[in-house]
Amino acid sequence: MTAALCGEDGRGPDLAAEHAADAVRTLNHLTLSRPSPGTPGWEDVADLYGVLTELRLLAERLPQALGQLAQHLEHPEGDGYRCDAATETAPDELVALAAGSLREAQATVERAGDRLACAQGAVSRLAPR
Repeated sequence: MTAALCGEDGRGPDLAAEHAADAVRTLNHLTLSRPSPGTPGWEDVADLYGVLTELRLLAERLPQALGQLAQHLEHPEGDGYRCDAATETAPDELVALAAGSLREAQATVERAGDRLACAQGAVSRLAPR
């Protein structure tokens, strides 16, 4: 793995995905309560807009990773894949299922990004009373 793909601790995309999942879990907890004055980073609709902006960016970036994962499954290095003893399904079938599911997820997240952009545009016109 090249240095550009590794984090500071020498790990790569697996650690980046883990951090992203943890960040979303934290966001889910932090947004349980509505914005309120005196809550740093979550005081009013402007903070909600900021969070929405970052979620839109996440949704715009995630499809690329999903497509790349599908591509890597479809075009592996070396001799490809074999299956474990728990399945009788051929490796090519499992790759097709996984890659197809990733491509569907890619399209779904792209649509989510479009909807988030629409929500962001609407929220940009709001201000507290």
